[in-house]
Amino acid sequence: MNPYSTETNPQLPHQECFAFRLRMLEQGAKELQEHIRRVDDILFKIKTSAITVWIALMGWSFTEKIWHLIPFGLIVILGFWLFEGFFRGIQARYLLASGRLTAFLNDDTLINTSFDRRSFPADTIYPMTFQSNEREKFIWYLKGLIAPSVAILYIFLLFLNIFLVYTLTTFN
Repeated sequence: MNPYSTETNPQLPHQECFAFRLRMLEQGAKELQEHIRRVDDILFKIKTSAITVWIALMGWSFTEKIWHLIPFGLIVILGFWLFEGFFRGIQARYLLASGRLTAFLNDDTLINTSFDRRSFPADTIYPMTFQSNEREKFIWYLKGLIAPSVAILYIFLLFLNIFLVYTLTTFN
């Protein structure tokens, strides 16, 4: 007698399905963390590039005494801010999905019920795609722009750049 035969064990397809979903749940959790880490790397590179380009522009302007280049620093700052806000909005969606998954895994009642019933709640397994319309995407983008981890640096650079423009136009 084969214990893995569906004839001798009618629960087998259901058990195999649950085992597959469990593996996919584990893989989905790994993928979420990998996406978050990857976007963190991108955000760090964007921030580093913004500072590098802005300082290079300011350095060139001061070294060569080309004062009319300083206002272009505002364009550099705004461009990188918009770019970083886009990626921060994407990451926020992954963080939200990770939070939901973590809440599910830490809820004894939900996890025990899932294992007893051998099924998981909807959108728990491998939640890698986000179904949203353009309005929702835009809201996530705006949230990314105003996130303190993004906005503080760019606001500081904006004030610094405006101060330099004001100082140089007032005293030159």
